[in-house]
Amino acid sequence: MTRVIMMHGLILWIFESFVRLTYGDQVWEKVLVDLDLHLPTVEPMFHYDDQIGLSILRQLSIEQSRDRHSLLEDFGTFLVTDPRVERVRRLLRFGGVDFTEFLYSLEDLKGRALLAVPDLTLPEVQVDEVQPHRFEVKCEDSPKGAPFVLLGALRALADDYGSLVFLEVVAERNDNVVIIASLLDRQHAEGREFLWATDGAT
Repeated sequence: MTRVIMMHGLILWIFESFVRLTYGDQVWEKVLVDLDLHLPTVEPMFHYDDQIGLSILRQLSIEQSRDRHSLLEDFGTFLVTDPRVERVRRLLRFGGVDFTEFLYSLEDLKGRALLAVPDLTLPEVQVDEVQPHRFEVKCEDSPKGAPFVLLGALRALADDYGSLVFLEVVAERNDNVVIIASLLDRQHAEGREFLWATDGAT
């Protein structure tokens, strides 16, 4: 019997926002029509069959003539850079004062996410410095495509910290993916402002 994998509605809801804000409302609606999906609105606290999200991604890839992995990288960048999802950036940035500390904090990301959204499950992440300033980020039991979202977020966060980092996916085995992060310059540019405490911030 095939196991049905469920996607948290919050992820699909943010992906809908990404598509609408990046490509326009008409593109999102056309994708749903082409797939014959009767999904007038995504409920962020519901759960959806994982195949719905994968089908939307495939159709968006066809619609925009874009590789699916590059679309997911763009989505990861959106999660960090768009002020309308600032909470995601804050969840990530609280992990460290510089990019190296942030990388190691990814091992705790699953737990921090569960504190914010109790039924949101993220991949297990392990980080090792395999050579000086060269880090191996292993994503275990990750949903299909998730590491490429992380790759896009890592690129954006490197800029956020003002660091120059070379990133690439070097291995994909079943549900396990390895990303290499080579830190070329820790203080390459001025980082983006981040306030540790805010007055009633979201």
